[in-house]
Order: sequence, then structure tokens, then C-alpha cells
Amino acid sequence: MTNKKDNKKKTSQDEKYKKQESGFSSGKIIFISAICAGLCSYYLYKRLTTPPEPPVLDFNEYWGTYPMKMDPDLSIRPYEIEFSEVMVNDLRERLLHRRPFQPPLENSGFTYGFNSNFLTRVLDYWQNKYNFKEREQFFNKYNHYITNIQGLDIHYIHVKPQVPDDIEVVPLLLLHGWPGSVREFYELIPKLTSPQNDYKFVFEVIAPSLPGFGFSEAPSRPGFGPVEMSVVISNLMKRIGHNKYYIQGGDFGHMLGSVIATLMPDEVLGFHTNMPVLLFHPLANIYMMLGSLWPSLLVEPEEQSRIYPYTKYLMRIIEESGYLHIQATKPDTVGIGLTDSPAGLAAYILEKFSTWTNNEYKMAGDGNLLQKYSLTHLLDNIMVYWSTNTITTSMRLYAETMNRRYMCMNIDMIPTSVPTWGIKFKHELSFSPDVVLRLKYTRYVHSSVVEDGGHFASLEHPDILANDVFRAVDHFRDLNGGKPQETSQLNNNEPQTIYDFTVTDIYGREVKLDKYKGKVVIIVNVASHCGLTDKNYEQLNELHNKYSKSNDLRILAFPCNQFGGQEPGNDKDIRKFITDRKIQFDVFQKLNVNGDDAHPLFVYLKRVLRGSFGDSIKWNFSKFIVDRNGVPVERFGPHVDPVDLEPSLAKYW
Repeated sequence: MTNKKDNKKKTSQDEKYKKQESGFSSGKIIFISAICAGLCSYYLYKRLTTPPEPPVLDFNEYWGTYPMKMDPDLSIRPYEIEFSEVMVNDLRERLLHRRPFQPPLENSGFTYGFNSNFLTRVLDYWQNKYNFKEREQFFNKYNHYITNIQGLDIHYIHVKPQVPDDIEVVPLLLLHGWPGSVREFYELIPKLTSPQNDYKFVFEVIAPSLPGFGFSEAPSRPGFGPVEMSVVISNLMKRIGHNKYYIQGGDFGHMLGSVIATLMPDEVLGFHTNMPVLLFHPLANIYMMLGSLWPSLLVEPEEQSRIYPYTKYLMRIIEESGYLHIQATKPDTVGIGLTDSPAGLAAYILEKFSTWTNNEYKMAGDGNLLQKYSLTHLLDNIMVYWSTNTITTSMRLYAETMNRRYMCMNIDMIPTSVPTWGIKFKHELSFSPDVVLRLKYTRYVHSSVVEDGGHFASLEHPDILANDVFRAVDHFRDLNGGKPQETSQLNNNEPQTIYDFTVTDIYGREVKLDKYKGKVVIIVNVASHCGLTDKNYEQLNELHNKYSKSNDLRILAFPCNQFGGQEPGNDKDIRKFITDRKIQFDVFQKLNVNGDDAHPLFVYLKRVLRGSFGDSIKWNFSKFIVDRNGVPVERFGPHVDPVDLEPSLAKYW
């Protein structure tokens, strides 16, 4: 009996201990789980909010073909767009002998892609009514140039407005995207370069063809993504003579402008985008999904329909991004078909001009293409790709963007301190609320909301876009206390033109270089005992005599003894030398052009116009051309004879 009671008591105690033990174990598990959850949340928060280290930029990386030229031509050369007779005849033959297309499904419009009935009309117009010679002349209405940057021949349009003295001219870099081209800017440029009533400035427009697009050469090897392309564009602006400038861009132009503003902020005075989106920031998608629960926390009521219901927005993105998956994985495969068939190229590109202008246009049999555009203008853009055979190389940029290498750079998570302004057209493909944009753009100052328009804003609404660019840049300038940033030396005291320098002439007199305002100038380092001396002095004198009066050319010669000790004399010796030679141009005191004690003028010249292999001057008789605004625009090595500069000088008369 006693044993039974003892056993019962023992059993009761065991159960009590088990309950206590169980309760203790559960408490420990909950406590440890809470700690783990907290640590994971903190780790996730840090991952989502901690900016990565910016990538290291290589401003001299070579992208051209091998073997590399040891002495490349780095001059800025005039360029003329040509639709050759051979190309035009071949194109017409291909259009004439195209195969019959499958008829579209009844009442399908553009919902299955480009409507083949309407495509027949487009191709007939291209073959029989598109005036190739007239359009060639139209393309050449602006000044075109080409110059070699990092092994690639880069094309750009350069429009310098002629305005009264009280109107300031500020540099604006225009960046196009895909499947656009510089053709998109033709209606926009005159609006940007003409004075507006409310503003005391206009724009000097530089509009490059992106490398691999149209008239710019494509890289020869993989790895040329948005960061590398941005470096080439930055080098182009320096080659032209602009160390500081504004940027406007959409599509890939937005991405490239954003990269330059993020990684090279000292160069960008302000960034205007007509596609203000943040695509690759993890918090952006979280914000937008949470906004589905309470949209008014994220966007203004008038903008909510652009993104919510969120599932509808995502379905549209999925429907319109099929091309992206192809081009990001197999661009060369689809490129073969588009390169061989003008019909295929036209259908592939013009379909985007329909649905990306307004998604509802896909219900129409003609895609409503002619509601906003003319066939001539649309085919102009197609001709950029067809005549240059660059559709494949343009699509490769998607493969270089949508890959692990670029994604791991996390560019969208690196803060951008450059003041940024966006304009949001109603039917743009992607949309980001301002609160999302400010995750990256720490000085995002404004969004203009437009109740019309789509992806190709510069072609569809050039007036609206131009007015908004003026408003944005006017605001950017106000951010600097009302003083124009592009001419101010407040930021880092860097000189902006040669007029900021004072030098000493060969007679010991101080000379302020602003005395050469309005003149085209050649600056050259010279020596009296070099093998190049006779020819260079003779031809420099010839240029002076030929153009000093007729075209206001001035030549500034600076003796230097840093190359083989070939200028050993003092001022008196040099004066005797130039007197004996009957030198007519201006000669200055001996100075150094390289090294720690290089004269500031030459430090500036080398910074603006970098050399082929490093910035240093390589030998006697290196030459710099400076335009009438005091900006160095072209650099030539000692091997270039002075008389060979005449075609380049003619661009700046």
C-alpha cells in the first residue's frame, strides 16, 4: 500500500517537473527565436539600406579592335550622314521582294504584335514615297562630328546657339535610349537652343549616338555595360571642352545620366529625366507593394491609377517586357533576323512606338501610330539602324545590363547627390513615386506630372519636354544662390576657360589671356633645337599670316626645355631666335608643361583634353585648339603638322 502511494507521489512529481521543464524549454525557444528574428531583421535592414562601394572607374579602358593603334587620331572631325545609293537600292530590292505576311486575326489590332495589314502600308511608303535624298539632307541640318574615345569612334550632334550677349549659353547633354536614336531630338533641339521669354539662358546641345547605336562604333568585346558607356560619354564631354554640364535623358538615357550623376557628380550640374524610375533598389519594390494597401501614403490621388491596382501594373510590365528577356539573353540571335529583313526591323521597332506611346493603342488596327507621329519621322529612326547595321550591337546593351556583373554593382543603391528633376508622362512604361525616387536621389527636387504622352517624349511632345527642361535648369541654377553653376568657380575653383589664366610674354610683360576673347587660338609648346623646329615654326607662321586677319586666329607659343634639353637658352636667346625667323605670332616665356611645377595653363589644358596614353605632353610641338569661347576643343600630337590643322580650325571660325 505504501509503495503504491509512493509511486503515485513520484509520478505526480515527475509530471510536475516535466511541465516545468516543458515550460522552460518553450520559453527558451521563444526567447532565442526572438533574438534570431531581431538579428535577421537588423541584417536585412542593413542590407537594404547600406549603400555599396562605388565601382572603380577606368577612364582609359580600350574598347576598340586590335591591334591597337599606337598613335590614334583623337581629333574632332566633321561627319556627314549618308544614305548611299548602293544601300538604298539594296533596301528597295528587299522591300520589293518581301514574302507575303500571314494576315492578322480578326479585330486583333496590335494585341498579337504588329498588325501585318498596316505593316504592308508602312513598307510600301518606305519603298516608294520615303525621299531618301531629302531625308539625308534633313539629318545633316545640324552639325555632326566624330571623335575617337577609348578606341571607339563616337558620333555626336553639336548645336551652338547664336544669341545676344545678355543670354547665357549652358551645356546640355542629351541622351537617347532604345529603340530610339539622335533622330528623336530633331524637333526638340531648336526649342532648347532658342531664347525663352522667362529665362536668361539657352542650351548648347551635345547629343551623342550611344556606342553601338547608329553612327557610333560598337565595342569589340564583352563587358561594355552602362558604367563603361558612361565613362566614354564623360570622356566625350571633356574632349569637347565641357567639364561641367547638365544632362537630360530617358530610357537608357535615364540610366546613363543617372550613372554619370552618381559616379561622377562633380561633372553634373543637374539631371533631368523623362523616365524617373528606380528599377533595381530592393526597397523600391517593397514600398510599391505595401502601397497597394494604402496608395495615398505613397502617391497623390491623381497618380494612383498609373500604378494601382498593382497587379494590373505588373501584368502590363510583364506583357511589354518580352523583348527585354530576348535582348538580355540572346541579342545576336534576334539581331540576325532584324539585320537581314527591313520588314522585320520596322515591325519590331514600330510596335514599341505604338504600345509604349499609349498601351490602349494596341486595340487599333494601325496601332494609332499616325495619331502622334508621321511615317516619315518614324522611318527616319528606322533608317538610323538600317543604314548603319547596328540593331544587333544596340540590343547587346541589354545583355550587358541584365547580368550578374552589373547587378552586383547595385548602382541604384548608391546615393546620387546631384539635383534631379523628373517629368512623368501618363503612359510611360514604368512609374516610381517620388518617395521611392528619394531613396536614391537625395536631392530629388520636383516631378512634373503630365496627363498625356508616353515613352518617346522628345518626339511626341517636344514643346512640353523643352519647357520642363528650362524650368528644371532654372531651378538648378537657383540652388546655387542664383549664380550660374556652370561658370562659377565656387565648387572647386577649377578654371573654366583659358581666359582665367595670366602668363608672361617673352619680353617679360604679364598677359591676361582674356585679351584673346572671341578669337580661335592655337596653344603650342615649342623648342629652338628640335628636329621638328624648322617645319613647325615655318607652318605656324604660315597659318598666322593666312588666318590672323581673315578669321581672327591667334597662335600662342610657349618655349619648354623638358624634352631632350632642346630649348636651353634664356629669354634673350629665344627673342633673337624668333627675330631671326621673323616670327609673327605671340611667343611667351619658357615654362614647364609636365611635372609638379607645370604651368597652371598646361595643367588645365591636359585636364580638359586627355592624351592617348596618359595626360602628359609627350614632346615638343604638341598643339591645342581653343574655340572662340576660350574652351580647349581639340588636341594634336607633335607628329601633326600645323597646316594639317586647317580642316579642324575651319569648324570654329
